[in-house]
Amino acid sequence: MNIKKIFIPWMLLSVIASIASAVQVYRTGADLLWVGALLAALPLPAYLMFYIMPGKVARTAPRVPVLQVLSAAGFVTAIYAFTQAASSGLESIAALAVATNGVAFVQWFVWVFSSYGREKSTEIVNGQVLADLPLTKLDGSATSTASFKGSKTLLVFFRANWCPLCMAQLKEVADRAARLAKAGVQVKFISNQGIENHKKLAEKMDLPAHFEILQDDDLKAARRLHIEDIGGAPVGYSGFPSDTVMATVIALDEHGVVIFGDETDNYRVRPHPDTFFHIFEMGAEGQTANTFA
Repeated sequence: MNIKKIFIPWMLLSVIASIASAVQVYRTGADLLWVGALLAALPLPAYLMFYIMPGKVARTAPRVPVLQVLSAAGFVTAIYAFTQAASSGLESIAALAVATNGVAFVQWFVWVFSSYGREKSTEIVNGQVLADLPLTKLDGSATSTASFKGSKTLLVFFRANWCPLCMAQLKEVADRAARLAKAGVQVKFISNQGIENHKKLAEKMDLPAHFEILQDDDLKAARRLHIEDIGGAPVGYSGFPSDTVMATVIALDEHGVVIFGDETDNYRVRPHPDTFFHIFEMGAEGQTANTFA
């Protein structure tokens, strides 16, 4: 099993631990041990629920140092209070366990869950014609990237509707529809999440004519580009496939030649739209190498 699938269960555990710690802080009159436990446990659930999940943020700091510092400070505080306690009963041990869980969850989230561990694709190379990728339109008809030739094209591979960072990224691009139209750019949002899920997204976003959402059946296009993320979807999202794609942005010129590629290795780090809009407006000569972070 992909270890990343434990994200939602661990997240729920941390929420419960945070609530329990807050109750104990109140009940004990702000006992230092429970204050440390709360400080270690709360930052990541709060960060995810109030900052990431609303879908307003398309990118974050790669290592989110604030989270690491807060949780580590809470853990150190809990350790100190535990060593200074007159006795180490079950309640003290529980507080220390909460603090340990909190700091471990933050470190796992930052260094393991957020990373794809991907290698640079040999198919996404500046100056090279992109392979012909099979895709499906929302009416069920077949299409492919070969049909995009004749127009500059922006391909945005995203995970699914359940990904708030993806939704924010797509909205950022859609908000610049007029600028893209002026530059003669066609935009394709691509995922394997299923046509029905795509239709819900299309209805929600109400995209202009030069935007299109496409289905990547069985991740055929993603596999060809080596950007598939097998088992990458966290558990708990019914109606979506368990396999998904690594967030990837590709810009093509009128001949289907790659003029920009972003293959982030951190799902929370997405390129700002101005990065690739500039490429379309200046032409292929201005970009010489893929972005591979």
